[in-house]
Amino acid sequence: MRKLVVEDEQIMIAFTLCVFFKRCSKNKDLSKYEKIYFVGDDNFICDYLMTGVKLSNQKFNVYNSITYIKSGMESEYRNNTITSQNISTISIEDFLHIENSNNLVFFFVDTTDLDKKNQVFETLDKIQSVLSKTKNSRCVITTLLPKIEYFSNSVTSLSENQLNFYYKNVCKPNPEIDYYFNIEEICKNYITKNSLNLTLLRFDNVFAPDRFHTPSFDLQSLIQKCAENNEVVITDEDATYNSSITYIRDASYAVFHSAYKCEKGQVYNVSFENATKAKIKQLIFENYRDYFSLSKTISAGIKLDYNRLNSSKFCKMKIKKVVSFKDAIKHSVSFLTGYEYDTSDNVEFYSGKIKTIQSLEIETLKEIDRICVKHNIKYFLAGGSLLGAVRSGGSIPWDDDLDIGFLREEYEKFRKVCESELDDKFEFSSPFNGSGSHYTIEKVRLKSTYFSTNYSSKNIYPDGIFIDLLIYDQTSNCKLLRYLQTLVLAIIYDCIIVRWYNQARRNWHYHLTKFLLPILRIFPWCFYHGFFEFFVKLFKNKKNATLLIDSVGKKLKDGPLPKKGLEDTVYVDFDGIKAPIPVDYTGYLNYAYGPNYMNKPNLSNRRCPHNFARIDLGKYVFDVKGKKPFREVNLLGELYESENEI
Repeated sequence: MRKLVVEDEQIMIAFTLCVFFKRCSKNKDLSKYEKIYFVGDDNFICDYLMTGVKLSNQKFNVYNSITYIKSGMESEYRNNTITSQNISTISIEDFLHIENSNNLVFFFVDTTDLDKKNQVFETLDKIQSVLSKTKNSRCVITTLLPKIEYFSNSVTSLSENQLNFYYKNVCKPNPEIDYYFNIEEICKNYITKNSLNLTLLRFDNVFAPDRFHTPSFDLQSLIQKCAENNEVVITDEDATYNSSITYIRDASYAVFHSAYKCEKGQVYNVSFENATKAKIKQLIFENYRDYFSLSKTISAGIKLDYNRLNSSKFCKMKIKKVVSFKDAIKHSVSFLTGYEYDTSDNVEFYSGKIKTIQSLEIETLKEIDRICVKHNIKYFLAGGSLLGAVRSGGSIPWDDDLDIGFLREEYEKFRKVCESELDDKFEFSSPFNGSGSHYTIEKVRLKSTYFSTNYSSKNIYPDGIFIDLLIYDQTSNCKLLRYLQTLVLAIIYDCIIVRWYNQARRNWHYHLTKFLLPILRIFPWCFYHGFFEFFVKLFKNKKNATLLIDSVGKKLKDGPLPKKGLEDTVYVDFDGIKAPIPVDYTGYLNYAYGPNYMNKPNLSNRRCPHNFARIDLGKYVFDVKGKKPFREVNLLGELYESENEI
């Protein structure tokens, strides 16, 4: 579990940076630096950010190289990070001979680590000697500050200059504070004498699942003490002192973002959260109720004392928080205690109904299976349902829909008998039967329920709990013909989506869709769906076809998938029933999820794939035996509903 938690954090930092890479790559902001370097002491923001940048660059290939500069200050933790992430290294002596321009250097300092003080000064001097000679280079220095003494509640946070004054004139003198001011003085000299493009960032309390720099209070011991006693105790003292604190994901994103957004010569306080120990303990309990009891003895009228950074100057750079403080605490507790990481918050939107939804989908699958067995029709679990069956013998716990697949000839047989054979509590949703649905995916739905996405809720039509019926059609072995077929299908699919939504799409090409809509409205729906079906069946009679396309539009742009292995099925255990899967499913799952499909996603990404706007399970939520049943769901709205029993 501990390894999973750290890997999750590394992946989520990379994911956060990927969003930034994608946004900035459109205006080429990222390309102004060719190479990126990391150097510093045991400031652990370096380790996490370096890993995140490396993983992100593998996808976007923005930088020519990502290199760590070895200066002799490397801890075992740093060396393990470099080795595990396969990060290239260069000695500080070799770095001195670099001549290329457009270098971005991240320098990290922990001002509480006095043992490395002289090495930091020497290394920093060598770094600036190189950067001052190269064009368009940049340096971001990130410092972990010494403890800030608590101040009265007449002031709640300290800005950049205020903190300097407070350190010098109010706090007791100590070597750590002197160390920080040495760093700041050196930076001033680099700016004024060498015109170095340099920015200085300051963090006070920072924590990761496995690393802590929290001089205001011992967060690591706080968590461990709660775990030892299986109890969270909150007292007056816990509620008295309010500190600024930042989680590693926010810290990493802030440091990287600052290289592009923050100004030369500026010092920035960086902080994303303000918290008391009482707040932290409350979050420990909320995340792990099964493990801890809670005891509160807080008096009324407690006055707060503060030691917070004021980060408003930094916030003007529009660098936003990327993780909730509750999730941050959960990561740390799970790492330190070994407790199972609870992903239930990821499906919180379903208000505890995700298992009910899955059970209703199984009931629908039973009905489909009954029809298929009766008429000798072959189908198989598809998509995430097949993945769940292969990986764990049931639905993926965070998956909210169920997919089944058919080859075209089998689906035509199912389509002919489906409506006449379905039990009255189900309905067949198709663009060809007047149901009001214009999805290219036909579905079997459970009546008296409502399960609509933000997209589909724009339209009034039966939209209950469903099973997707995915059809796989033969395609040409010729790459050019296959490309032309999928191109036409993708265009028709996009036209259907825009036409049905009936508004210009802001996350699409807004002006293009605004221009096209009046034209798209001219043609009847049968025109779009008829053409779509014609083109997906274009190679229906092709002999010896070896490739298939996803003919419902979900993965058209991903190319073809192999037909081999999908023609024969075998029944396996799936959520308490027997369900068919392909005899050889490897080709399908490799196509859909890549060669590592058996690996579960990282912890934070174990979440439902859809964004549902309305969930109404009607009579299926509660046991209504002996009670008045729910009213029939009226798609026009609840005020149109009658008392007719269902």
